[in-house]
Amino acid sequence: MGPYCYSCGQHAHESARSISALTHDAWHLATHIDGRFWQTLYILLLKPGKLTKEYFAERRARYLPPVRLYLVLSVLFFAFGLATPQKHSVPPSNAAPNAAASNNAAPDEAAAEKIPAAKKKPRTSILRISNCDSIVTSIPGMQDFMRQACARNPDNYAELVEHAFVANIPKMMFVFVPMMALVMLILYWRPRRYYVEHLVFFLHSHAAIFLLLLIQALLGWVALWLAWSTFRGWVIAIVSLYSVWYVYRAMRVYYGQGRVLTLTKLSLVGLTYFIGFCITLLATLIVSAIII
Repeated sequence: MGPYCYSCGQHAHESARSISALTHDAWHLATHIDGRFWQTLYILLLKPGKLTKEYFAERRARYLPPVRLYLVLSVLFFAFGLATPQKHSVPPSNAAPNAAASNNAAPDEAAAEKIPAAKKKPRTSILRISNCDSIVTSIPGMQDFMRQACARNPDNYAELVEHAFVANIPKMMFVFVPMMALVMLILYWRPRRYYVEHLVFFLHSHAAIFLLLLIQALLGWVALWLAWSTFRGWVIAIVSLYSVWYVYRAMRVYYGQGRVLTLTKLSLVGLTYFIGFCITLLATLIVSAIII
């Protein structure tokens, strides 16, 4: 009954046992799925709030679904956006005396002098624990759990906690976003909207912020490799200002309220976001310190 199966929707093209069918599928993937992906990124980045309006206007087929878009951009950001390269250089004032001393010293003494200079600075950690018995917390029952976890990994407990904490941040954000949608449900109680509307709005807003931070990180890589510290600073400033304006504009476009009222609600959302984010980060750190 036509080119598509009325039961499952499969296209009735030629047999799958041919190179042309495989080529057709590959071409369809490259032109349709990728085209939809890039179109979604364009609308998401440059037209705040429009993607959410399109979604609830039942025009969804041309864009990626909100959850998939959020997951893709969050994975890209946490995989590449946080991996900023570091350049270590030795100051000229310190290099000259070391070179002069190595010329006047014996080979063994020169080698001994080079060892401290080659050492890197100790890596800063979110936790500083000398031994497991030194762990003290004011949270009831927390101290025993942390000491038990430390006893299982006494040599590198702080490092394991830090790795678990960083790995759990994406999961924390996936829980934090629905919580913030509840705040929007309270702020925008008239006219009454469904909770899912605020949830999709926050999914799109966070996806846009992840995309902006990913672009900032990529430009930061270029600036770092080319030693353009000024350019890197300008990129951070522009992305930060655009991010604030983006959320404001998205709220104006989707919720359709005035400038003063939107700015007031943006301030309340920002304050609530900051407090909730800090509390959620602390909870993530506590969970990470226990479950390792």
